[in-house]
Amino acid sequence: MFTSFKFFNYRLIFAYSSLISMAGWANQVTMDWLVLNLTGSATALGGMLIFQLGPYVFISLVGGSIADKFNKRNVLMLVTALNSVFSFTLFILYHHGFLTYPFLCVAALGLASINAAEGPVRTAISLEVVSEENSANTMSLNSVTFNIGRLCGTFMAGLLITHFDNGTPWIVIGVIYLILFATLPLLRIHEIETENFGASQPGKITDAIKFLRTTPTLVLSMVVTAIFVGLGNQFGLTAPLMVKKVFNLNASYLGYIGAVISIGCITGAIAAARWSVPSHIPRLSTLLKSAIMASIFWMLSALMPTFWGYALFAGISSIFQLTYMVTSNSIVTANSPERFRGRIYGIYLFIFYIGAVCGGPILGIFAQEFGTRVALFTGGALTLAICAIIIFRTGAWRSSIAE
Repeated sequence: MFTSFKFFNYRLIFAYSSLISMAGWANQVTMDWLVLNLTGSATALGGMLIFQLGPYVFISLVGGSIADKFNKRNVLMLVTALNSVFSFTLFILYHHGFLTYPFLCVAALGLASINAAEGPVRTAISLEVVSEENSANTMSLNSVTFNIGRLCGTFMAGLLITHFDNGTPWIVIGVIYLILFATLPLLRIHEIETENFGASQPGKITDAIKFLRTTPTLVLSMVVTAIFVGLGNQFGLTAPLMVKKVFNLNASYLGYIGAVISIGCITGAIAAARWSVPSHIPRLSTLLKSAIMASIFWMLSALMPTFWGYALFAGISSIFQLTYMVTSNSIVTANSPERFRGRIYGIYLFIFYIGAVCGGPILGIFAQEFGTRVALFTGGALTLAICAIIIFRTGAWRSSIAE
């Protein structure tokens, strides 16, 4: 279940990933809550997602090439240093009254541009510090770090906003990035088995595209993920709206819902880690079934009359969300040759973020016009219908990519 932890370098990357996820979630909660305080508009919050996620659409492709060509540790150190400067700057600007909605959009664009290249690099380095047979287990544990970050980051930001002000989380976020910058040099390069780790390697993004042409089912799994993320898995949009607009509660409840969802996600990720033995084959059928189950619970959560009822069903849905994401990531990893795995993962993130960027504003407008509950329910219903159609039209009920 935790076989990847036998490697010191992976334990270090696991801690790094958990903390950077925590900082990222805390930053998103802080920005989103400030947007709602400044504008009170679901449309404005949905539009904010364009600036928060838009750069990922294009820069993720560059990030995949960076992951294959440059020293990954140095890239991560540069990202953490820049993020630290950004966080302290945002704290100062908030207390001087400069963080208007347009300024926040510009800040979000800058932060996203810095961080977009980090994801493929972090994923690639996490796989390089373990042996090949542990790669599936590593991808499952990587999902745990994402949700440890969501659990701690949303809870921390919510409490700090409630008890201090909307700018206070940026001080803590900046300190987290400084800690990460100081931790990365501890990586034991001599223990990494990957040949020529950190050295520049030849290759273009077109090499990865040519490979994907030979594996159409892998491309299908990426497209389904874009639909899943765009229509339903929009926690950053729907949770603040449900807390503030539907239940009329303060930011601490955004931390509570983040904690509940994260506990569900961690449960799903740990369960997936138990499956991720060397003989495990990630299946397209598991991907689609998980999407259907998550969609059902998204729809049920939208109907709940109380906050804690909403939180309960959102938490249950998150178990299937993580089963979905672990399977999706494992499918990409298991079917990508090592020589350009970073580039294929960059393409995967490119498609992933297209879904998120397109879906966020659409759901935001829908929530503004028809209500948050209707937007959440509709996103789940559309995801359910699309995945059900794919299952029955392609015969993917039991299939894996290899098949």
